[in-house]
Formats: sequence, C-alpha cells, structure tokens
Amino acid sequence: MQQSHNAEMLRDKVVPWMPHYSALTGTNADLLPHILDLYVKRGSTIADVTYGRGVFWQGIDSTQYDFRPSDLLTGVDFLDLPYEDRSIDCLTLDPPYMHGGKTVHKNIDACYQNASVTYGHGSIIRLYAGGILEAARVLRKRGVLILKCQDETEGNKQRLSHVELIQLVELFGFEIVDLFVLVSQSMPMMRHKYQKSARKNHSYALVARFRC
Repeated sequence: MQQSHNAEMLRDKVVPWMPHYSALTGTNADLLPHILDLYVKRGSTIADVTYGRGVFWQGIDSTQYDFRPSDLLTGVDFLDLPYEDRSIDCLTLDPPYMHGGKTVHKNIDACYQNASVTYGHGSIIRLYAGGILEAARVLRKRGVLILKCQDETEGNKQRLSHVELIQLVELFGFEIVDLFVLVSQSMPMMRHKYQKSARKNHSYALVARFRC
C-alpha cells in the first residue's frame, strides 16, 4: 500500500495537474494545449486548415493525433477541403480577422497578410462563414470546431466579431461549448498617435461542437 502511495506521489510530482482557465496571457501556443486537453481526445483526427507556420502547435506533440495541417501554401483552400463528409474529429480555423484596405496602416495590413483577401469587416465575416460551412461538412457529429477571432474597429465603429461568429456557428448547426480569451504579451500596432476607442489587445478562441 505504501509503495502504491509513493508511486502516486511521484506521478503527481512529475506530471502535476494544471487547471484550465478561460483567460490567459500569452500566445496561441500557450492556449491550444488547454483547449485540446479539455475537448479533444488523443488519437483524434485534427485538421488545422490555416496552419501557416504552425505556431499553434509549438507546445504540442502532434504525433498523439491524426494531424492534418494545411493552408493555401500547401495547395489547400479551407473553403474547399479535400476531406470526405463526416471524416474529421476536430478542425481549427484561424483566417485573417482584421480587414485590409486603404484605411488600414500598411504595416498592420502586411502583418495579417490579408490585403488581397479582405476589404472590409463584412468580407472578414463572409470568409469565416465559408470556413464554418465547410467545417460543418467534414466534421463528424459532435466534432469540435476551434475558431480563433478578434474584434476590430471599422470607420471608428466597434465590430464585435466574436458575437457575430457565435451567431453564425449556432445558425450552421453548432453549439458553443466554451470561449477562451487570450491577452497579447505585446503592444498592439497603432495607425495614429491618438485614439477614439480602446485598442484590442486580446483575441478569442471559440470552441463549438457540431450538433447535426
């Protein structure tokens, strides 16, 4: 009995239990392990359809999953995925969430690399909508959608993207099961030396489960 107790103490010391909080300061690499630990089982088929440089996965052993990274550079458009219907357990979607255009500082626009994709807030939401619809096609029933987004301003008006996207995912057959807030470690870029509203220094990760 004492030997069993010592083994449990050693296990807890080597791999301590960590609580998961709805808000944290850090990067997407810090956030994603919490989401996966809560909502995605080991061995699940995960499609990261906006993989980019893979920064989300820097703190995760992706070999524990059937991991399928893709993006436009790999020849895969998240609006037209090469997967069969109902074949994916989890899909992560992180498209550009700040609109481009003449009113956006060129350095900010280059940071998001979206000048040729989005010209206003409406185009951002339409881009998300297409990705969510395609996720609804490829996800299995009860499959998990991890959706990264950030609110923005357009013409000095607040555009609460996370609220609009919650409405969209629910309209398209998902239920929201969690929402995480990620506070940036760095100072947001600013176009002017003055401001009319608070700068956005946090983003969201919406976690939705496919009902249909």
